[in-house]
Amino acid sequence: MWSDLSREWKIAFSEVWTAFKNGSTPIGAALFDKSGNLVTSDRNRANEEGTLNKRTSHAEANILHNIDTKIHDLHEMTLYSTMEPCPMCMGTCVMAGVRHLRFAARDPYCGFTYLKDTEPYFKTKNLDYTFVDDEMELVQLAIQSYHELRYMEQGASDKVYRTFYELVPKVKEIAEKLYAEKILDGFAKVDKPFSEVYDYILSL
Repeated sequence: MWSDLSREWKIAFSEVWTAFKNGSTPIGAALFDKSGNLVTSDRNRANEEGTLNKRTSHAEANILHNIDTKIHDLHEMTLYSTMEPCPMCMGTCVMAGVRHLRFAARDPYCGFTYLKDTEPYFKTKNLDYTFVDDEMELVQLAIQSYHELRYMEQGASDKVYRTFYELVPKVKEIAEKLYAEKILDGFAKVDKPFSEVYDYILSL
């Protein structure tokens, strides 16, 4: 339930909802210093006005491209992402100096954190990149599957959506129930707080 989430995850997931309401892929991230203070948070901005490259405007990358490393030591910070980093974001995190990362959901389609244990260069960095195994994955994959169903309705392939529910079977039932009545679109229209959206998804 939302009340059980830490402050770090509440901030990251609030970015998910902002991305969704803007029509972008619903993924959020938040960066915290070693004392637990929020440094910054951001989201996928693929469909927002002013985004020049929709393919690279990912939550983690947007955060790291705007961090002044003369002021902030990323080695000592922790990045919270609601989705496992893709190849681009994985590389950006490593090259930016992020040593601690937590992700709420695995990405069976293009998640690349396995490289921390297999790629020789990454192995030298002692990367503390950890999947948080709890209900957050179900919520993230459900809302992202809803987003995928939009694209599929326009003729896109189901290949991404299929990997989500093959990983977590319940995702299919929840996403399709939500999408059949466009429930999340309705919640977005009335600007329902994501705390309520989060708990609603878990209630299904």
